[in-house]
Amino acid sequence: MPRLRGQTNVPALSLHGVAHRLRARLRAAGRADLAAAAVAGVRLTDDGTTCYVHVFMREDWPYCRAGDAYPLAFADHPDRCTLHDWRAFLHEANLLLTDDFGRLVRWFDGS
Repeated sequence: MPRLRGQTNVPALSLHGVAHRLRARLRAAGRADLAAAAVAGVRLTDDGTTCYVHVFMREDWPYCRAGDAYPLAFADHPDRCTLHDWRAFLHEANLLLTDDFGRLVRWFDGS
């Protein structure tokens, strides 16, 4: 994973990269069905005071429920003031993707 200039401890990430890693992990775990048909994407959401990185299911996935999303990371607005803070936020989401992988699979499976 590329590193950002001057930030040796925070890898360069994007929401697209987190979604790509999720799909790759699903395929590696033998769940190509989820990677292809269930994952709608990874997006930022905001309720006015807190920002979230959420995983969304495709609307045509049988276990999709209106308004449902899986939170990978969240942070209050004052905690995200600089670009470095946003990079660290995406890095946290990437780490939680690893930690929560089993729960994510169960979520996609409707459990």
